[in-house]
Amino acid sequence: MGKIIFFIPRLQDAALVEEIFNKENNSKWTLEVCFAKGVRQISQRKIQADVVIARGLTGYAAKRLLHDTPVIELPITAYDILRAVIDCRKAFGVQKIAIVGSPDMVCNVNTIKEISGMEIEILLIEDEADGERKISEARLRGVTTVIGGGTATSIAESFGLHTMMINSGEEGIYQALREAIRVALVRHQEQERAEQFRMILEYSIEGIIAVDAAGKISVINQSAAEMTGVEISNIGQMAEKLVPQFQMERVLKSGKAELGIFKKVGGKQVAINCVPIVIKEEMVGAVATFRPLSAIQELEGRFRTKLHRKGLVAKLSFSDIITDNSLMTETIHLAQEFSGVDSNVLILGDTGVGKEVFAQSIHNASKRQYGPFVAVNCAALPENLLESELFGYVDGAFTGASRTGKMGLFEQAHQGTIFLDEVGEISPNIQARLLRVLQEREVMRIGDDRVIPVDVRVVAATNRNLKKAMQDGGFRPDLFYRLNVLKLEIPPLRHRPEDILKLLNCFMADYAQRFQRPTKKLTQAACELLKQYEWPGNVRELKNIAERLIVLRIQDSECIDERNMRDILSLPSEDTIKCPNQSIRNSGTFSQRKRAAQAEKIEKVLQETNFDLDKAAQLLGISRTTLWRRQKETFAKI
Repeated sequence: MGKIIFFIPRLQDAALVEEIFNKENNSKWTLEVCFAKGVRQISQRKIQADVVIARGLTGYAAKRLLHDTPVIELPITAYDILRAVIDCRKAFGVQKIAIVGSPDMVCNVNTIKEISGMEIEILLIEDEADGERKISEARLRGVTTVIGGGTATSIAESFGLHTMMINSGEEGIYQALREAIRVALVRHQEQERAEQFRMILEYSIEGIIAVDAAGKISVINQSAAEMTGVEISNIGQMAEKLVPQFQMERVLKSGKAELGIFKKVGGKQVAINCVPIVIKEEMVGAVATFRPLSAIQELEGRFRTKLHRKGLVAKLSFSDIITDNSLMTETIHLAQEFSGVDSNVLILGDTGVGKEVFAQSIHNASKRQYGPFVAVNCAALPENLLESELFGYVDGAFTGASRTGKMGLFEQAHQGTIFLDEVGEISPNIQARLLRVLQEREVMRIGDDRVIPVDVRVVAATNRNLKKAMQDGGFRPDLFYRLNVLKLEIPPLRHRPEDILKLLNCFMADYAQRFQRPTKKLTQAACELLKQYEWPGNVRELKNIAERLIVLRIQDSECIDERNMRDILSLPSEDTIKCPNQSIRNSGTFSQRKRAAQAEKIEKVLQETNFDLDKAAQLLGISRTTLWRRQKETFAKI
């Protein structure tokens, strides 16, 4: 971590200093114990250390000479001096003595003078020459003994006087070492911060200019110099004269930040943020950061490209929704109103009506349009996988977890929108975790104990009756009310007959262009058949029919009649549309009769259970999902 130099006045003190240092187990520090006395020896040394410890005149000199290295003074207490006075009287029996040293060393002598009852002179010295002069004068005044540090006692001995050195105790050495390490650590941290600040200034792509309270430039980085033409050598000059566009003087006077100001600087439009610097309610300066608008636009473009590569974008908007239906138009207008706020949205509608189209459109019309759009089908993943996908996990959270952990979809959707499709299918466990995210706006990864704040708008969708699911205990009421802040119901295609042909023609045109095939024309009878059809798969099914019409070659004709359309819709007779089971009960293939019987059984059980899918599935001995699939398959294939 660093190096400590400890100056001692006597060689025999080295062992004590090293012993105390080693007791503290300071393995990150190296200690160098040096013998030195006075100003001359300090000034002649080339000292390279993180911190220096010295005492008396040596410490006093080190503080004056070592400008770049902190110096910790080894404390000399009143007790240390008193002990030296008593030892001196015992050894020499004298009554007139002089205590000699630096100002810090002899600051407590007056109290000792009163207690001891001895005649004591106090001599403050700054260097060897000063010490020689003052000790010589004291000898002429009758002083026979000198008490002090290494420098003072050496000078006194040269004049033939008795001497007694003031010794530092173990506690003082211990405290000095502790203080030296503390000061060195603080200095190291300050150097780190200074270097970080320098690197930020030097490598920031934003221009940075700071001024003091008088409005004089105190900091300017290279980017600012290049954009403004102001040289770094202009530090100390008034910013108002060199860069008046930044209006830093006004910020200094008002004490209020001015953000998002657009000005022309150096021939380019730049965005400027100027904020005051206030310490303890005192204005001490201001700082302005600025960047060319072209750079901001380029960065935004890169961000959008990155989102596109990840697939975290909404590609559709309200202009992509095709309709002539008044009910659908009202739904679009309502969704557009929802786009202007940040509340959660619950989208209800049958399968295939375009719930995700509305979710993407709401996102692209909202203030979050430049953020990510993350879509997840909650019914497509098993519970444990869905949980890890939504909330993420840390290393070792479960067997097979990635060593680096994984960011959940809520984190990926930060400052954007997350679309939870088929939200009615999630388990009670995930419902509880989802509720917490909606309430606290924070996520805890699986296996972690810390929370991560997220700024996400939630748009959920389902084709289930969530109110009935709440009554049956399959869906949490508190989660329902959190999701159902804004409700959007999308009408099924069967309620929008005027949209069927318009959508079909649009889809056929797209597929014809994609597959390089000619588009098809429909007879009036075929068009009427499409309008009468129930469209259980809604717009998704209609889109599939359009693709089938373009791909299939029907008797080398480009015109689709009613018979062709019945084949494409798998409707063998006219009555099938109104009563698909009755028309096949007494005719058709064995496979068709079997499916018809199955359909009749399902229909009968549904009527008996008042169309309660859960109870009907239980009576039939199948799952709810299987029941739904068989209903769809039976209707499509009979």
